[in-house]
Amino acid sequence: MSNANRVFLWLLGGLLLLSVVWYTQWFFNNHERVTEEQRVDISPEAMRNRFLAAERFLQQLGYQAESFRARDLTTVLPPPGDVLLARRMPPQMSDQQIEVLDNWIEAGGILILTSEHFYQEDEDNDPFLAFLGVRMLPPESSDGQQADTSDQNEDSVKSDTSEADSSSYLPVRLSLVSEPEPVTVSFLRDRILIDGDQWASQRAGSGQGENYLRFEYGQGRVIVLSDLDLFTNDRIMKDDNAFLLSHLVAGSRKVWLQYSIDALPLPQLLWQKIPFIVCALVALLLLMGWRLFLFTGPRLKLQNLQRRNLLEHIDATAHYAWRIDKGYTLFENNRRALELAWRKRHPALNPMDESQRAEWIGEKTGMAATAVERSLYHEITKDQDFIKATLVLQQLASGLKQRELR
Repeated sequence: MSNANRVFLWLLGGLLLLSVVWYTQWFFNNHERVTEEQRVDISPEAMRNRFLAAERFLQQLGYQAESFRARDLTTVLPPPGDVLLARRMPPQMSDQQIEVLDNWIEAGGILILTSEHFYQEDEDNDPFLAFLGVRMLPPESSDGQQADTSDQNEDSVKSDTSEADSSSYLPVRLSLVSEPEPVTVSFLRDRILIDGDQWASQRAGSGQGENYLRFEYGQGRVIVLSDLDLFTNDRIMKDDNAFLLSHLVAGSRKVWLQYSIDALPLPQLLWQKIPFIVCALVALLLLMGWRLFLFTGPRLKLQNLQRRNLLEHIDATAHYAWRIDKGYTLFENNRRALELAWRKRHPALNPMDESQRAEWIGEKTGMAATAVERSLYHEITKDQDFIKATLVLQQLASGLKQRELR
C-alpha cells in the first residue's frame, strides 16, 4: 500500500471517529431520559381478583402472599401462624366447621373478615360472627335512633362536607396498638359493628359506631372490619389503607387472600388436581384423531375418474364381496333360494328331511345324492369344496329350468 493511500485511510478513520463523537455529544445535549405513565385497560386477572393489588403490595414488602378462592374455608385452612383474609365467609356454617376454624385460630391463625349482610333476628347469615357475638348494623339501628354523623368524635377526620356526602366512603382515624400515631382509613358509610358480648380487646371507629374490632384468644386473633373494600385494587392506595393491611399481617409467615367462594370451573379444577391425567387424555384424543385419517387396508388404484357402467359396478361389488368373506354369504343365499325353488316346484319335498330331499333331487337330475346334500346343506370350509358345490348348484339351477320348460 502506498503512503498516499495509507494517509487517506487514516484521515478517513479520524473523520469517522470525530463524527461519532460529535453525534454522541449532540444526542445527549438534545435528549433527556423521562418516565411516562400510560393508563391501560384492567387486566383479566385484576378483574377476577379484587385483592391482586394487595397481594403485589405485600410481596413487595417481603411477605409471602397468595390469592385463592375456595368454597369451604375449613377444608383449605393454611398452617397456624399464617394470615387468612376472607372476603366472604361460607354461609350456613355447621357447628363442626366453626369448631375447626376456632381451633385453627387458637393454634395461632390470624383471621381477617367482614360481614356481607346486616343482622336480622330471624336469619343467621354469618354464623361465625354470631359465634363471636358481632353484628353488622346500619347506623340508625345501633341505639334505636338515627345516628348524627355531625357529632363525630375527635378521632374522626375533619373533611369537606360536600366531598364526604358525594363519596360512599367515610375516612376514619384508628389508633392501633404499637403505632405511635393514628392512621386514616376509609370505610364504607352506613356500616357499623356491634360487639354484643363486649369481648373485643380493641375497637375503633367513627361517630356512627365501631368499624374495627380485634379479638384475642389462644395464640391467634380475629380482626373484624366493617368492610374489606379498603384492600381492593381501587382502594388500597387511598389514605392509609395499605398501611393498615401491613399492620394487620405483621409477623405472619404467609398471607392468604380469599377473594371469592365461587367454585372453580371444572377444566381449571381438573388441571389443578389431575394435570397428568388431563395431559394423557389430550394426547389420547390427538392420537385417535390422527388414527382416523389412516387407511385400514391398501388403497385401490382407480383406472379412471369416469363414472362406470352397471356391469362394472356389479363386477366391483362382486370383488368387494369376495374380499370380505370369499363369497360364502352370496353362496349361502343362492343355495337357500335354489332349495326353496325346488320345494315350490315339487311340494312333495316339504315333508322330507335333508337326506331324503337330496336323494330325490339326485334321482331327478341324475347327480349323486351325497353331492347334492353336501352342496345344499353342509358347511363349506375349503376353497376346493366351494368350487365343487358351486358347479353342483349350477347343474341344479339348470335342471330346475329344464323341468319348468317341460
